[in-house]
Amino acid sequence: MILSYSIISSLIIAFCYFAYKFFLAGECQHAMNRRILLIIYAVSLTMPLAILAIILHSPNYAAGISNVEIGEISNEIAGGVSKTGFVKTIGIIDLIYKIYLFGLFLTAAYFLYGLLMLSRLIKRGEKTVFGNFTLILVADNYRIAPFSWRDCIVMRRSDYEEDGDMILIHEYAHLKLLHWSDLLMAYLTICLQWYNPAAWAIREELKAIHEYQADETVIESGVDTKEYQLLLLKRAVGSGYQSFANSLNHSKLQKRVTMMYEKKTSLRRKLFALALIPAIGAGIAVTAIPSVAGVLESLANASVSTPAPSSSETSAEAPAPAKDKTIYVAVEENAEYPGGMDGLFKFMQNNIRYPEAAMKNNVQGRVIVKFVVDADGTVSDAEVVKGVDEDLNKEALRVVNAMPKWTPAKVGGKAVASYFTMPVNFRLNDDSPKEEANK
Repeated sequence: MILSYSIISSLIIAFCYFAYKFFLAGECQHAMNRRILLIIYAVSLTMPLAILAIILHSPNYAAGISNVEIGEISNEIAGGVSKTGFVKTIGIIDLIYKIYLFGLFLTAAYFLYGLLMLSRLIKRGEKTVFGNFTLILVADNYRIAPFSWRDCIVMRRSDYEEDGDMILIHEYAHLKLLHWSDLLMAYLTICLQWYNPAAWAIREELKAIHEYQADETVIESGVDTKEYQLLLLKRAVGSGYQSFANSLNHSKLQKRVTMMYEKKTSLRRKLFALALIPAIGAGIAVTAIPSVAGVLESLANASVSTPAPSSSETSAEAPAPAKDKTIYVAVEENAEYPGGMDGLFKFMQNNIRYPEAAMKNNVQGRVIVKFVVDADGTVSDAEVVKGVDEDLNKEALRVVNAMPKWTPAKVGGKAVASYFTMPVNFRLNDDSPKEEANK
């Protein structure tokens, strides 16, 4: 579910970012642009929930295969006894999920590490409380630019002694406008969309706006513009905690200086913000494409499985050679698919695809697949015992082999391997091309 949510959110972010960059990024309307970016974040984080609800509850999105159904499964053998041996594979969706979760973990760990370093620096500094904020002075050997985080303003002692008044006005503007809360939303989005360049780029746009607003506050307080620009030049060096806090040397200095001389955006140009409406619509429209919706639904219904150990990885205490495996036909408790028959039917509907060649040639019929549910729930030894067409047979086998682990059958309270057969019915609608030609 989380990957489908992330993909939909990233599509909305991407379309909105390009609209913002083209129409609004250069406008001198900082408060409005900030609100627009926060709206983009809010829409991209909430809209996917509604879209997923529609996709998951719409039969039209179920991979477009309303013409495929499964019959009643049975633990009776429909053909000869199959060879023993177990095929354990990881599906492509499973692999994609694992890569995504690994990237999410690394990104979150990176941000949390940065926050930990920031917190440690704040704790080491000399603290002075000034009403609504706390001033943290650190030793000059820390090569950092002044920055603010939550209710703290952090700078080196020498910076405070030389230009403390201007720096405090700048950083206090960040605190007063709650810019740190904007950054938390930006980093949450990046964690969910670590693979999306637009998510990283839109964070930079948000940080630039924060600096424009703080610069504007300093100039409006009566500070000489040239003197303030000189301060920015002096503080342009220094590493700081740019990813997590609002720092004085954020953003490109040339753009900030240019923005200080820009005139306020006219009302007519403010209407460019309406370009975000079709941008959001375009992002949503992409998810409505049947093929995209089918993939999103498959990802939403998929679960990450843990691959069974190979024979070389099996411990010495519990060897499991395939040739000695007993496969039961009659059991006390039948194996069961996660979620029962409803779950199995939904899995088949979400994952099976009617082969294009078979559809074009009007090939349809019933494929019976026999398989084994191993004692650990793994599906293996799938084979066609009654086929129709090579393409239909291959598709039925592919989906059966992709099934996640079942709850295994039991004999005497012990999990055992058991046989199952399952009919997969491929049927075409009456208005198929061949039927139309025969009318």
